[in-house]
Amino acid sequence: MKKRIYLIDIDGTICDDIKNEDCHLYKDAKPYQGSKEEINKLFDQGNKIVFFTAREYKDKGVTLSWLWKHGFKFHDLITDKPRCVGDEEEYVWIDNKPVRGITYKGEWNPIVEMKNQNVDTLLTFK
Repeated sequence: MKKRIYLIDIDGTICDDIKNEDCHLYKDAKPYQGSKEEINKLFDQGNKIVFFTAREYKDKGVTLSWLWKHGFKFHDLITDKPRCVGDEEEYVWIDNKPVRGITYKGEWNPIVEMKNQNVDTLLTFK
């Protein structure tokens, strides 16, 4: 199996959706059920786990402490991701390497590959 670099958002993806304006709540965020287990499984399979968040650099310390406290295995934390405002914006990633995306839909399950007629394979939650 090909090793992957997973870029994983934090707020609203692995825990409560806390806005930057409420950063004082970061330390008390509740992790979503199954998020740690699935991410740690990906880590243990030899994949690289990088949390990529719109949290600001000033909150990197509290974010690292929270990730360690809740037992997430990861390689790096990147802060200051540009923020999407409302449903009118979306992320588009252009790269010279293959890029796959999974939109979090509220439940952590194993990530699986699926064949699709329009692309070689898709990654999605089972």
